[in-house]
Amino acid sequence: MNSKIKIKYCSASNCYYKIKSILKDLKEEGIEFEESKCGCLGYCGFAPVAFVNNNKLIPINKKVLKEIYKNPQLINNLESLEFDKNNKILMRYNDEIDPEDIESYIKVGGLKGFEKALNTNEDDLIKEVEISGLRGRGGAAFPTYKKLQAVKNIESDIKYVVANLEEGEVGSFNNHILADSNPFSIIEGILIASYIIKAKKAFIFVNHKGHLALKRLSYAINSIKNKGLFKYIDNEFDIEIRRSPSSYIAGEESAMLEVIEGKKAFPRNKPPYPVSVGLFKKPTLINNVETLANLPFIVYHSGKEYASFGINNSKGTKMISLTGFVNNPCVNEIPFGIKISEIIDKIGFKSKGEIKGLLIGGPSGGIVSKDYIDVLYDYDEIYKLGAMVGSGALYVIPYNQNIVELVMYLMKFFADESCGQCIPCRVGTVKLTNILDNLLNNSKELPENLDEINEFIMKVSLCGLGQAAPIPLITAMKYFSDEFKIKTLT
Repeated sequence: MNSKIKIKYCSASNCYYKIKSILKDLKEEGIEFEESKCGCLGYCGFAPVAFVNNNKLIPINKKVLKEIYKNPQLINNLESLEFDKNNKILMRYNDEIDPEDIESYIKVGGLKGFEKALNTNEDDLIKEVEISGLRGRGGAAFPTYKKLQAVKNIESDIKYVVANLEEGEVGSFNNHILADSNPFSIIEGILIASYIIKAKKAFIFVNHKGHLALKRLSYAINSIKNKGLFKYIDNEFDIEIRRSPSSYIAGEESAMLEVIEGKKAFPRNKPPYPVSVGLFKKPTLINNVETLANLPFIVYHSGKEYASFGINNSKGTKMISLTGFVNNPCVNEIPFGIKISEIIDKIGFKSKGEIKGLLIGGPSGGIVSKDYIDVLYDYDEIYKLGAMVGSGALYVIPYNQNIVELVMYLMKFFADESCGQCIPCRVGTVKLTNILDNLLNNSKELPENLDEINEFIMKVSLCGLGQAAPIPLITAMKYFSDEFKIKTLT
């Protein structure tokens, strides 16, 4: 008699829906199995993957599982993938945490950070965050402790925490995979931040397409709330999830506040900034979910321990979305300071062939040539290239990619997603798209005033969308001048 197959599968969205379909078919065919869930294991390019028979981590399909069911010894002949816990913080226990079981999170030390925070002075907690070197993981890279300090120091009867999980950029998935895999760390981070600033309520702003993230976060909120932990912040404290509309601009921090208040997703004029006049005109701490999820580790293990990861002004780790011309496009976590070539080779299982360059930081990042593949993944080093770490998106450009076409695609993304509120962005992104379209299809020359157009859009646009829109064009013209038929910019 055949014994049941034990299948512990990655249940992040890249794997989850494929595996559920496979398991449904196996059940209908009478194949017996025991299933359990874990988080993302960094092998999205091989999805779906699972630990089979408590043994090996392998890509699975119905055929492979049926053969193992008939002959369990077959598993010994299959090459195993490796889940490396080293140099990980947020994904370290993804192989052990069931994202729909709070007890699995507690078993690996979950909630100890919040417990320690409750017995620590708020200023001492902020000091630990300062020592850690944690910077905003959503793109701006602003020192996290400064935001905490600013909101804490403002006297107000009501304060809010808002966790941003909009993540609407092309090629960026790491925030959603974090929520799919370990939603508890996000909620614990929100609780720590809320305790520090004495928030009355917190909101999580989730992209309208993040169905699994929404489900997992809802479970995490309820399970932690049912343990009676919310009362330690305030008797009426609660965490509410709000869905974003289908627009990229809704992820801009002030536009996000407008949506939560029931208005259109229009960015606000600044100053004042949200730390003083935020949600419902009250002091508001806004952070990306990855930023907040780092707080439990910092509080429990110390800022010094966190700062032992990374280098220079880039401390800790970063979750990245690696896509493009690699064998394993995936979400994974890396320590700051490793070479981009190492990311491609070790995490991406090498490129599929010759590459032309890199798009670092997503649509609002920079396009650089392959000559810089050995640059360190570090805020400052990437900034020197004219790019940015951004949300952690890293696209490997194949050798046959037309760079002008790539830039036009990105520029059209900005033009389509512009809220239209300010002229520089609304008109400027369309103008740049048309210039690039003409370059591809008609004219072989760029307008003489292109630099002035780029500068005007970047300086006068109301929010980060317009301010960053010309960056891919500017960097592409610098590193791929031959494709634009112009001299290299200096």
